[in-house]
Amino acid sequence: MLENIWASNYLKGIFGTTDEGFDKLEESISASDIQKIDNPIIELSFLRQGNSAVRGFNLAVALLAMCDKEAPVTLVAELIEAVEEFKQTLSNAEESLPEAKIAAEAEPDNGERLAKLGFLLNALDKHRDALTAFTQALEYPDTLSIELHRDCLNNIGWAHYLLGEYEEALAWFEHACYLKGPADDDENKSSQPYPLALENILLALSKLGRLTDATSRLTEYLERFGRLPRYESAQLETLGLQPDIVYIRSCTQVIA
Repeated sequence: MLENIWASNYLKGIFGTTDEGFDKLEESISASDIQKIDNPIIELSFLRQGNSAVRGFNLAVALLAMCDKEAPVTLVAELIEAVEEFKQTLSNAEESLPEAKIAAEAEPDNGERLAKLGFLLNALDKHRDALTAFTQALEYPDTLSIELHRDCLNNIGWAHYLLGEYEEALAWFEHACYLKGPADDDENKSSQPYPLALENILLALSKLGRLTDATSRLTEYLERFGRLPRYESAQLETLGLQPDIVYIRSCTQVIA
């Protein structure tokens, strides 16, 4: 650990060189659960796109600490960039949280304020509190935009997913995926599904081992949105699916 001089100097700048600082570094590495992650680089990329700043910070720190002497400087730079992004996200969330709590308490029937509180709590790894905020927000759907409504549903699903409750997660993702706005009527079912929720549906199906359903939904995703992102693609490969090959074939058929 700390074999790479660039990574070592950077981490010492964050955590310090005292025993207390080293203990905090060890805690961050331990919290990353890196040994349980099949592909940490893909996992980190996924976390950078989401709102999991604590998890992302710990994983990026762990990857930096594990860089050996010969690690490409581009890799070290990318990991440092990730740590800096997560640090900024955490700083912003910590700074905004007190005001968001006051706003939500002042208008407890305002779904928008509750939802925004939930996003901040998620970034700070306070998932159970975030789940409460999102659930309360859904009690006031008239105060939510269609985008916030979908994100509340999707985030509740993600909370269940992280707890290993994949059936429950799938139900919430499905709801988020096809939620219709006020302008939609029963006959207008051509509206685009929520891509993030559809990606999460594929993740849940892969965890549940539902190959047939996953194949069908993958086809739906490719037809509507194109190539599946790397993280979701890697998860579907555990079922034996090869999303990139399916994507290439679909494009080849169109050209032919």
